Amino acid sequence: MTNFSSLPIELRIKIVETLYKTQDGVLDGTWTCRGRYRRPSEIDLRSKRFLSTPMGAQCSITNDLVLSTGSCAALNTLGLVSRGFYDICRFVAFHELEIDHSQKKDDPSLTKAFEKTVELVPNYVKVIKVHLGRRSKPPHTRELQWKALVKDIATVIGLCKHTETISLYYSDGEADITDIGNQILTMIEDGTVRNIGIYSADILQDNRSTWDISCIDQPKSLLRSILMSLKACEQLRRLDIVMEHIDIELMQLLQRRPTSLHTLTIRRAMRLFHIRPFLPFHMNDWALNSNLTRLTLVYCQMAYADLMIPLIGHFYFLEEFTWAHCGHWWRSSKSPPPSGWSKEANTLPNVRPPLKLLHIEDASSWELEIMGQIPAERVIISDRDEEKIAKVFTRTDEIFPSTNALHILPGAPDYIAHFGSLLEVVCRRRMIRLLRDARVLFP
Repeated sequence: MTNFSSLPIELRIKIVETLYKTQDGVLDGTWTCRGRYRRPSEIDLRSKRFLSTPMGAQCSITNDLVLSTGSCAALNTLGLVSRGFYDICRFVAFHELEIDHSQKKDDPSLTKAFEKTVELVPNYVKVIKVHLGRRSKPPHTRELQWKALVKDIATVIGLCKHTETISLYYSDGEADITDIGNQILTMIEDGTVRNIGIYSADILQDNRSTWDISCIDQPKSLLRSILMSLKACEQLRRLDIVMEHIDIELMQLLQRRPTSLHTLTIRRAMRLFHIRPFLPFHMNDWALNSNLTRLTLVYCQMAYADLMIPLIGHFYFLEEFTWAHCGHWWRSSKSPPPSGWSKEANTLPNVRPPLKLLHIEDASSWELEIMGQIPAERVIISDRDEEKIAKVFTRTDEIFPSTNALHILPGAPDYIAHFGSLLEVVCRRRMIRLLRDARVLFP
């Protein structure tokens, strides 16, 4: 049997990372903005499984503020084997740092406690998640305490000089986060932080259709400062936006400035009531970006299916596209492309390579037919109406050209027996693998 110590260091790190990821109660770090948001206090803190060892430290600074790294017992056990294992496990355990503020009691003197908590780990931290609760309303002293708290959080972020990813979850869009924003901007401009997520905790917890768009000045200010900085736009590789809205100015900056982005996710921010006079999918308004390979649009009313065709054509090097719950019922249905459309010279299959992955969730029949002009090697359709999918695919063989695998939701046996057979016949004729392993991303 091969001795674990004799394995290459890269393989040992991979094994340790696998151990770490199998633990329960760790927030999803895949940057997909999917599912419901849960604060760390709803996962780890409630269970009170705090480890006192340096590995997986989780330290409650005050009643309302918690710094946590890992909490995996397997890492602690493995780290006792040898110094080498300890160093590897330490690297993995301190890979992610979470700062949770649940707004019960503010303490203006947290800096030293912060510094003491992270003094052993800053070089290992690659991911920081900041969860900001709601600030207390006046009196004035509460504002001072909030500013002191924000300053201390900014201090901790600044101590972790090797951080690559920062995600900020906000519940109070009017609470001053200037110090945190300035620190994040500095680290992006320095080329350290390459991935940024700005998330409304309220939206992640509740998918209702309307939100108060007048109370998010601070998140908008942070996003604006990033997009206004040429150095930051050159360094940024990944941007996730889950916000109540993006105004016209911000949308124009987003279209023109960050041309080094590899991944862009926008959830809910493009809404009819604030961009009605401005269509964000006029292709002349988008700068060319040869780096963008992954684009995700979720609950964006302005992202109509027919406008996605020129968008995919514009981003020639795009490889993955997710379109979920977009468009609006006010939009009248569009006619499907005429028979023989795929042979025309200016259609997507003839002007760009196929996507590696196209994921569609909650689309009407006409939207599926329109989006079916997009060439993609793998297509995922997360829709519970299998009859609709079957009818769209039996209508024409031109739909979804270049596809070799179609993933749909698992269906009931009696449903599959009828409508599933129709889809299976079409897929066999077109040599498309039909897999019933899709899942709903945004229930």
